[in-house]
Amino acid sequence: MLEQTAEVVRSAADGIWVRAVEPSGCGTCGGHGCASRRIAELFQRKPRQFLVDCDLSLSPGDRVVIGIARGSVLRSAARAYGLPLGLMLAGALLAQALVPGDAAALGGLLIGGAVAWLIARGGRAARPVVLRRENDNTIHMRKG
Repeated sequence: MLEQTAEVVRSAADGIWVRAVEPSGCGTCGGHGCASRRIAELFQRKPRQFLVDCDLSLSPGDRVVIGIARGSVLRSAARAYGLPLGLMLAGALLAQALVPGDAAALGGLLIGGAVAWLIARGGRAARPVVLRRENDNTIHMRKG
């Protein structure tokens, strides 16, 4: 299980919205702000919020540990990147075999990409779950 500390932003009917808590640094400089941390801050985006499943009673500002099953990140990446790449190549090769020429290969590539996009959009990604409050030693597992 991959774990990350997060802060509760707000509650929702089907879970809670959280924002990941970033560590103060890599630990080498003791969090005093080394050059690599300052460079990373230049390119920092607005913190993203995520909907996670939760069975605990939490309020905004609570810090929790969220987790996602090992392998689900790899499966999501394969669905988002591998499936489109494979279907685009297959579409281009099939079209090239049926009708020689670059225009047919481009058309097959576009059709394969469209089919992959439709398939990838239809799948449901595994959502993270709240495992426990940040300083709580007991693990609360969600049913299902």
